[in-house]
Amino acid sequence: MLINFETSNRKIMKSIIENVKFVKEYTDKFGKKYYFKVTYDGGSGYYSSKSKDQTKFVAGQEAEFTEEPRTGKNGDYIVVKPIYQSRQSNFGKALTKEKARYSGFAVSYAKDLVVGGRIQKEELADQAWILFELMVEMDKTLES
Repeated sequence: MLINFETSNRKIMKSIIENVKFVKEYTDKFGKKYYFKVTYDGGSGYYSSKSKDQTKFVAGQEAEFTEEPRTGKNGDYIVVKPIYQSRQSNFGKALTKEKARYSGFAVSYAKDLVVGGRIQKEELADQAWILFELMVEMDKTLES
C-alpha cells in the first residue's frame, strides 16, 4: 500500500484491488445506487456507484482513491472514492471563451466602421478578422 498524503481524516491511496463484492442496492435523493465492499492491501472500504457494472475498482488492477472514515448507524466504516484524473486544464476553455468574446467585439467594431462610412459592407468580414487577430496578439503581449 502506498499512501501519497493525508489531509484531516482523508488519505490518498494507491493500491492493487484484491476483491470487489456487491453488497446492496439502495435509492437516495440522487437516484438508484449500488454499494460495494472493496478490499485492498489488507484494508477495505465501501464504494457507492451509480452503476452496478462499476469499473472504478476492479480486482487485480491498481487504483488511486481516497479513504475516508465515517460513522453510521452500524458503527465506524471506511468510504473509498476513486480519484478522477483531470484530462484537460481550464486554460484551453478560458482561452476559447476569450476568443469567442474577441470575435463578438471584432464584428461589432467592424460594423461600427461600416455605419461610420469608413469601410464598405463587403469589407466587414475581412476587417473583423483583422481586428480579431489584433486583439489576440495584443492580449499575448499583455501576458508576457
